[in-house]
Amino acid sequence: MASIRIEGVDKLMRKFNSLQQIHDILRPPMQRSVMILQADLAKYPAKRPNSSYVWTGTLGRSWTPRVRPEGDRLVGRVGTKVIYAPFVQSEKFQARIHRGRWQTDVQVLERNRTRIMRQFESAIKQALEA
Repeated sequence: MASIRIEGVDKLMRKFNSLQQIHDILRPPMQRSVMILQADLAKYPAKRPNSSYVWTGTLGRSWTPRVRPEGDRLVGRVGTKVIYAPFVQSEKFQARIHRGRWQTDVQVLERNRTRIMRQFESAIKQALEA
């Protein structure tokens, strides 16, 4: 599973008394971040020339974002229940036939890492300056 760890949360914890306050600060950038990843994961590669295969779009529509507290952390995930998804878009399990054509979960995360980090950096900076 690919992930991003956000720096600066320790400073928020020193400034704010409650975990709920910290989650309230981090929830908006987390929600924006999982939506960015969902939209990017849903993109299909170009169809192969002369292929008669008809894509249903099920995999693209199936990606679902979720943000929720887990213990003292706020966790954002993007996942799918489509049974064949790992063989198409998982870095770890992608079938050879899809390699180099279908983007993987890790590629999508890495491509969006800087944008996501900026979302959190901005929210943390704004909260610390308030």
